[in-house]
This record gives sequence, C-alpha cells and structure tokens, in this order.
Amino acid sequence: MTKRRQATPERGSHQQRPTHTEEGVDLTLIRWMLSLTPEERIRTLEDNVYSLLRLRNGTVATRLPDDPSRPVNA
Repeated sequence: MTKRRQATPERGSHQQRPTHTEEGVDLTLIRWMLSLTPEERIRTLEDNVYSLLRLRNGTVATRLPDDPSRPVNA
C-alpha cells in the first residue's frame, strides 16, 4: 500500500496565489489533488466514498468494483 501525501501549504508563494475563486471554490484543494498521482487521486476518492457509505448505512456492505483489498463488511 502506498502512502498518500497530505495536503500541505505551498512553500514561498502561498501569499501570492489566491486560495479561493470569487465563487468560493477552494483552489488549495484543487492544487493538492493535482499534486497527487492518478493512483493516489483514485484512492483518495475511494476513501471518501467509503466514508460516506459508512455514514449513510452505518457500515460498508459492499466493496467497489476491482478493489479486492477492501473488506466486504467493515
């Protein structure tokens, strides 16, 4: 299993770059996600899906397709 990089403040230029658009979009999250590899992005999104399923159902009853590493029941 690979370790995911955590969102960290950008060095040096964080005061020069906007953190949000006028519409309220968080640009720091976009920059962080783009700093990840495609595999890390997918894993992050899968982890978020599992968290939402746990909150909604109290447990995760099924695994996502093509992810045999996840338990069927959490």
